[in-house]
Amino acid sequence: MGTENRQLNRKKIVGLVLCVVLVIILAGFVQTLLASASSTDKTMLTPTPGKLSSAALTATAGATPTPSTKARIATATVNPNTTPTPVPKVMPTVAPAAPMSGGGSTMLLGTNLNIQDSGDQVFTSSATRTALQKMHVGLFRIPTRDGQSDSIVTQAAQITKSMGAAPLVILQGDKATPDALDNDTRIIKIMNSIFGSGVVYYEYGNEQDFFYKLQPKDYTDSWNRLIPPLKKLALNGRFIGPVNYQYNGSYLQYFLQNAQPRPDAVSWHEYTCASDWSNDICMSHLDNWTVHFSNARGIMNSTIGTSLPIMITEWNYTANPVSGDGKSDNDTFMNAWTTKALQTFAADGIFAAAQYSCTEYAAPLVDSDGSMTAQGLAFQKYGGG
Repeated sequence: MGTENRQLNRKKIVGLVLCVVLVIILAGFVQTLLASASSTDKTMLTPTPGKLSSAALTATAGATPTPSTKARIATATVNPNTTPTPVPKVMPTVAPAAPMSGGGSTMLLGTNLNIQDSGDQVFTSSATRTALQKMHVGLFRIPTRDGQSDSIVTQAAQITKSMGAAPLVILQGDKATPDALDNDTRIIKIMNSIFGSGVVYYEYGNEQDFFYKLQPKDYTDSWNRLIPPLKKLALNGRFIGPVNYQYNGSYLQYFLQNAQPRPDAVSWHEYTCASDWSNDICMSHLDNWTVHFSNARGIMNSTIGTSLPIMITEWNYTANPVSGDGKSDNDTFMNAWTTKALQTFAADGIFAAAQYSCTEYAAPLVDSDGSMTAQGLAFQKYGGG
């Protein structure tokens, strides 16, 4: 009897131990599941830096155009119902320059120079320069390139000054060339010699999120390395970024949170459609710009507590116009579309804008013979005739 009781007790003990072990195993399994679910939720709720979350995007035109070698168009736009998430303010350690004044008016009638060499049409054609003056062009965006002769930049700056326009110079980023700091230093010295204490606008890089696939941190780190010494060198410079190929709210937010020094203005590029999209879509997508401007100002106010000037430093109906697309060669469309674009900039309080491109392009302001195109005539009319 005693032996049977001991055996029974041993069975109970073994059973109890097995139950305890089983409970421990189940508890660990449940904890693992909960941790996995939490991690998944966080991943879904946190957008990848440099990209808008899918919830903040709405498809445009139901199709994605094939990118061209020059630039692209926005394949998505910010959802107007999306409110930027407030984040702690980050104050720059370097004080920003005095607030930018002016803007609007002729600063909206800017254009991109397409200078490749000394034979550029703007350099060689007095008729072209006369046409640009009649259009009231108030801003010239001047490209700089690694290995480019200083005489090219000097001539572009001198023409800009002679026409009473503001210069917007594209500086080179150190992700584009290891000689960026030396090149930019030389360019700023040229601008100092020509404009003296007059204001010169400098953009850091050009569409580096597209051409070099720079994420917000990469671009901002590069800004933080080069802009402090360049800002000290410029006599009266205004430094602008992040120069995205299209509006990107999360990219802008990261840049504003971490840029040292804070930019004097923000910039990006705006296009409305691909060359083979319908004219109606190209026209209606101008309304997306207002959404972008509003969203950007919301991000600026929630991130740095103020709204910086906005500069749209490239714009047109498409980045890749094609002759015969029913738009670039359609004077009625080009006049109506350009007029609405300029009115949108003015109504939304945009500081400055630069059409792409002045000459030698399928949708220029000036034809090869020096006469104004339909887009150029829209500039002239908007500027007062």
